Amino acid sequence: MIRNYFKIAWRSLLRNKLTTGLSLFGLVLGVACFLLLATYILNELRYDHFHEKADRIVFANFNYQSPSDVTAEHTQLTPTALVPVAQREFSEVEEAVRVYKYNNRKVVVENQKFDEKKMAIADASLFNIFSFTFIEGNPANALEEPDNLVLTRSTAKKYFGDEKALGRIVTINDKSKKVSGVIEDIPSYSTLKFDLVGSYNSSEKSKTESWSSANDWSFLLLKDAEQTAGVQKKLNQYIETLFHDDFPSGYKIWVGLDPLKRVHLHSQVSSGNALTYLYIFSGIAILLLLIACINFANLMTARSSERMKEIGIRKTLGAGRSNLMVQFLAESAIVTGISLSIGIVFAYLLLPAFSQFVAAEIDINTWNLTYFISAISLLFFVITVIAGAWPAFVLSKFRPVSALKGNKMPLGSTKTMRKSLVVFQFAVSIAFIMTTLVAKKQLYFIQHTDTGLDRSSIVMLDASTIKPDQLASFKTELLQNSAISAVTASYGSPVDIRGGYSINVAGETSVQDMSITAIPVEKDFISALGIKILSGTDFTAADEKQVKLEPEEERQYAFMLNEKAIKNIGLTNETAIGKAANINGRQGVIKAVLEDFNFTSLHKDIGPVAVFTEYDWFGNILIKTSGKNTAVAISQIENTWKSMFPDKTVEPEFLDDAYAALYKSEQRTTTILNIFSAITILVSCLGLFGLALFTATQRKKEIGIRKVLGASVMQVITILSLDFLKLVIIAVFIAAPVAWYAMNIWLQDFAFKINMPYGLFLLAGTIGLFIALITVSFQAIKAAIANPVKSLHTE
Repeated sequence: MIRNYFKIAWRSLLRNKLTTGLSLFGLVLGVACFLLLATYILNELRYDHFHEKADRIVFANFNYQSPSDVTAEHTQLTPTALVPVAQREFSEVEEAVRVYKYNNRKVVVENQKFDEKKMAIADASLFNIFSFTFIEGNPANALEEPDNLVLTRSTAKKYFGDEKALGRIVTINDKSKKVSGVIEDIPSYSTLKFDLVGSYNSSEKSKTESWSSANDWSFLLLKDAEQTAGVQKKLNQYIETLFHDDFPSGYKIWVGLDPLKRVHLHSQVSSGNALTYLYIFSGIAILLLLIACINFANLMTARSSERMKEIGIRKTLGAGRSNLMVQFLAESAIVTGISLSIGIVFAYLLLPAFSQFVAAEIDINTWNLTYFISAISLLFFVITVIAGAWPAFVLSKFRPVSALKGNKMPLGSTKTMRKSLVVFQFAVSIAFIMTTLVAKKQLYFIQHTDTGLDRSSIVMLDASTIKPDQLASFKTELLQNSAISAVTASYGSPVDIRGGYSINVAGETSVQDMSITAIPVEKDFISALGIKILSGTDFTAADEKQVKLEPEEERQYAFMLNEKAIKNIGLTNETAIGKAANINGRQGVIKAVLEDFNFTSLHKDIGPVAVFTEYDWFGNILIKTSGKNTAVAISQIENTWKSMFPDKTVEPEFLDDAYAALYKSEQRTTTILNIFSAITILVSCLGLFGLALFTATQRKKEIGIRKVLGASVMQVITILSLDFLKLVIIAVFIAAPVAWYAMNIWLQDFAFKINMPYGLFLLAGTIGLFIALITVSFQAIKAAIANPVKSLHTE
């Protein structure tokens, strides 16, 4: 019997190639997109779950807030003293590890040079806490000695090919290291990532327990996961007691402990907005699949009038309603099965490109085989029921007498349901268009808004391996080129200034040790980046000389503060000049007040910032080109670099590109919205096409009569199209508030944002109406030009 159902269903599908093809196409798109997005979502959800002790590992974050701060500052980085103190003072801590990351290291292996951007040093307990699989070496002692070095499989292959790496010598920044282990490449779904890791004992940091600066990632392995809250409370009580006399009333410092499995998506210090975009992608995946199922249901019922006699005959011959429902569900199952099969193949073929696009290393192995089979089975059942249940229910309820008389399919509630589904489809599609347009406008605003510093034509070089005293000669050499107008340097990127400091201004007792972001710079930093000085003067050679004095206690610093900092302190632009100040032990005076500028992502409001000259170390060299011939300027920069630092590679980067990189998540999400908006519109149009086909068939005789009575082709097209355009207009009015609400929430994440562009909502609605009109016009024109004699013919 079941076999017979599927045979009949298959023949019925073959007789209706158009609607079957459209159903298949819509479902294949829906399934492929759903599987791609589901794979990405699964990858995000499995972050750090592969570590055997993940349930007991917590990630420490460091937080501070002065009385003048509206909000607290949260950072992933913790003081060097945190880990040894936690291990020594609290019995609940089984082990702990500090990890310090280097942005760039020059590696030499047998006269071959490599630039490594993902190097770290860590305590010997690293491999006792985290489950990184060893290929060579012993995890128990791999990082015990100061000169030990552990490589990932890919790094070892890059250095030594297929030869054994254990015991080989690697030179890093002129210091010899011995390979003590090789581990499997770290999965992309790991919070902690590196290509090579050395011993923390190799650093001067390991010799002191300092609370004065926070530069480490700290992880604690607890004896019991339930002890997290208790350990956090004890740790903060210890810190409060330790620094009770060092900070004024109202100043807060505390440590937070986040379970490792929650760090990527839920921690307040995790990078990006992973959880927000996970919700967005989940919504897109579900809505796309739902729209594809609705499209299938509409197309199934659209051809129902062609099957009325078939249904009548089957009922007359004894087929019950349940038999007919099974038959129609069988048709749905066939289409679903074919769509799933093709959709899986498409998703598999598109996974590499999609993986690169979302910047996540995902492939078919992201799925556990058992889970994948279970998910596909569940997907098959759900799609079959969602897409086939309603058509089966509708088509199986007709009375055989009416069917055999050739009566049309009755409308009533069925017509209302079908139109409601089309409204839902287009409401979702138009909402996608609206959100995409708003997101694109916000990104344009981000890229073109005046942030208070001039990023144009500035080339940024990594200076982490260049000694500060080498900068002067490099700068002099570059400035001889007409294509280069200025050269300066800074501790970090000027568009993403990191690091927490505190400032104390003499005589201002109401604000002591105020939290402030600060950046050490070379003296020409302000002029090169076009930051406006409101009062005071720029840095001079005398300021440079003062901060190079030895011993350090004799140094006198010149500070520039932005308007926000001056306001928080309680000074004016004029009264601030010449005030004595202390920033993290650096004694000096306020030399100038700067106009507020954005020194980090526009997600954050402008906070207090200090800029001061210091020549101990620079992370970046900033080169302002004339902008007339960028290629020549880059060539001159590279040639000068190679002549002065032949053993160091150079990778020029434009400051504008570094700024744009701050918004990779937003750019990626906007592009995904673009793509899936187009797919959603396409699938929705298939559903609208199905309804147009159904209506044209239902009103065939009416159209014939109208044409006989003198109706023109345009009048007939208008009559047939108007009903559908009304549905789309309803969809616009539903989509607009939904899109407004969603984008209003999204925009709240930006401190600097556009006003809600209501004109774009009107544009999106117009686009939706235009697309719907084109879709409906095909069937309307076909019906309008049909021969009325054939339409009025009765058998």
